[in-house]
Amino acid sequence: MAVTIKDVAREAGVAVCTVSFAMNGSAHVAEETKKRIFDAIEKLNYRPNQSARGLVTKKTNNIGLVVEETAEGLENTILLDVIKGLGQALGKNNYDLLLSFQKPQSRKLDEHVLDVYRKQSADGLILMGTASSERPYEELVSKRFPFVLLGRPYQEKVCHSVNADNEQGAYDAVQYLVRKGHRRIALITPCSLEVDASLDRYNGYIRAMEELGDGFDESLVAIGSFDPDSGYAETEKLLSLKQRPTAIVAGRDVIASRVIEKAQALGYKIPDDLAVVGFDNTVVSQLARPSITSVELPMRSMGFEAASLLIKLIEGEIRYDDVQTIVLPCAIRERESA
Repeated sequence: MAVTIKDVAREAGVAVCTVSFAMNGSAHVAEETKKRIFDAIEKLNYRPNQSARGLVTKKTNNIGLVVEETAEGLENTILLDVIKGLGQALGKNNYDLLLSFQKPQSRKLDEHVLDVYRKQSADGLILMGTASSERPYEELVSKRFPFVLLGRPYQEKVCHSVNADNEQGAYDAVQYLVRKGHRRIALITPCSLEVDASLDRYNGYIRAMEELGDGFDESLVAIGSFDPDSGYAETEKLLSLKQRPTAIVAGRDVIASRVIEKAQALGYKIPDDLAVVGFDNTVVSQLARPSITSVELPMRSMGFEAASLLIKLIEGEIRYDDVQTIVLPCAIRERESA
């Protein structure tokens, strides 16, 4: 039979309400009494029911993760790495994870974020999704509800966030190719430069190319779409240039795989005629033939840091207004394509 709070009270020789006060950190319980209570808890291996505690403390011990829905869903290795990192931090602190998929950049995503807050079904939120407006962030901030942005810094710098150093990652990718002897290096970005990660990677690419001293050639930058198949058309355009690139940095591994497929179909050998570097270091980069050199984002570490930061916010270890932005380094994973 499960041990109850009454059993703890009986073992410690106190009232049930005294056990409850002690467990919730009340200053009105004498230290000697607290010691008896916690000794009894340890002896009986008592584990309080979180739902019952939540009725008293108004805490759910849940953290919500709101994610933009993708075609890969839970097969998305980036998301799985994030969840592993979250799990490490949550497990250490006795929190559970609520996972919610929502359509990207939709009003539904905005409303869902606010709905979780209004229903108080979680003590805090980690937002991987990109809302269609700034309204959810503004309302959460105005209500001082704990949340952390994962992979997307908020423009006004009023939100806590954890991000990969995408700019340095793109810079390092170009430098890697330069060391391999390339100077005509193209960039295929998977979406608009209004998206923070794409803009950061673009800026890192520009910085590295300008350091070559040849000047920036705008024709070497292709703005594709999040659809992986856009890589086919953009590759054909780039390779049809009078002075074609000898290397391409693609904004996603799956786009890099399309670059390789199209280049091979046009008769190019990888990496002899065209070197290719991807981004994200997903399973795609390992399964492609040839395997793809890729910029790895530290997603597991990002998940761990985001959860740790959020728990500190929830438990008052850091002030809400002391906004923290954690930026973690990327790494090049060298394979056969470059």
